[in-house]
Amino acid sequence: MDRWNPGTLGRVVALLILGTVVAFTLEAFFLWLSTHPPVVDVLFAVLAGAGVLVSTGRVVWAAVRRSASREHLVDVAIGTSLTYALLLAFGPAWLALPSLVAGAAVISFAGLKRWIFPLAVLATTTGIAFLMQLPAFAVAEVMLRSVVTIVVLAGMGLLVTYASEVHANRDELARMAVVEERLRFARDLHDVLGRGLSVVRLKAELGVRLLDTDKDAARDQLVQIAELAGGSVTELRRVIAGYRQAGLAEELRGTSSILSLAGVRVVADPVPEGLPAPVAEAIGATIREGGTNILRHSAAENCRVEFVRERGALTVRIRNDRPHAGGVRAGHGLTGLAERLAAVRGTLEHAEAGGDFVLTARVPLDLPRKSS
Repeated sequence: MDRWNPGTLGRVVALLILGTVVAFTLEAFFLWLSTHPPVVDVLFAVLAGAGVLVSTGRVVWAAVRRSASREHLVDVAIGTSLTYALLLAFGPAWLALPSLVAGAAVISFAGLKRWIFPLAVLATTTGIAFLMQLPAFAVAEVMLRSVVTIVVLAGMGLLVTYASEVHANRDELARMAVVEERLRFARDLHDVLGRGLSVVRLKAELGVRLLDTDKDAARDQLVQIAELAGGSVTELRRVIAGYRQAGLAEELRGTSSILSLAGVRVVADPVPEGLPAPVAEAIGATIREGGTNILRHSAAENCRVEFVRERGALTVRIRNDRPHAGGVRAGHGLTGLAERLAAVRGTLEHAEAGGDFVLTARVPLDLPRKSS
């Protein structure tokens, strides 16, 4: 189950519920058949049982397979009526049947009806059992079995809804991580360039006003503008280099934080120090894409980030458990990351190992350091 997306999980759960309904119905039918009823009664039981299976199947398949919240009142009413018709017509062998419809109804209904309907079914079934003068222990056994049936069927059905919500939350967390990174870079860029460009603008306006009255002063302003622009470019380069290199540890912390919010336990090696800026940038991009890949393409509970510093190269290995089916196929994110690593003579590999998804990036350390 941990490898399936919500659509696949929905189909499997729907088939499991329908299989349970079929098994219980056949059990009741053959138990009743052992009493050697007339052929006409058998024919009626077969038709009514088929009606129960069809109506219940429609409810389960629509509600679970499509994860829909629409209530199927007509199908539930038909299924419930047929189960009670079988129970009243042919006796205690059919006592467990109403709970099957009640379990399916819990999946389809919302609000108070989700809880009131199964309680009403249990109360009605209990009353009919006593009217049939069954022993108290037999009634208690049937009710316990009915409660378990309703809880199990409803639990399986509601599991799909919760799985869909978790899947959607993971995608939202991945999107938020990208937005947060963009905002962080925009904020840092504004802090670096905002003040310098404001001063350059003021001096440029002053220089324009001085052109007609004091050309020497205007020339001084232009010289200062050139110095400010050169200083801003130098500062920008220094900040970008520092952002990328120091940001590797911050990138790891941010990715770990996002994964932790999604319920993933992250264990990471210490970030290597003294890396050239291009190397730190490439490794940071790998960690960021690796975290996004985990959120979107797995139901991971554990993630391991390893740094291996070899002679002339740094390797980062990101391993997570519980990948979705097809998780080893390269999507746009991994393809873009591979191209980015190739630009700095790096390599990217991804594969399944022991049921885990492993993303491995290797970047040479002899890349030229960007000048500040």
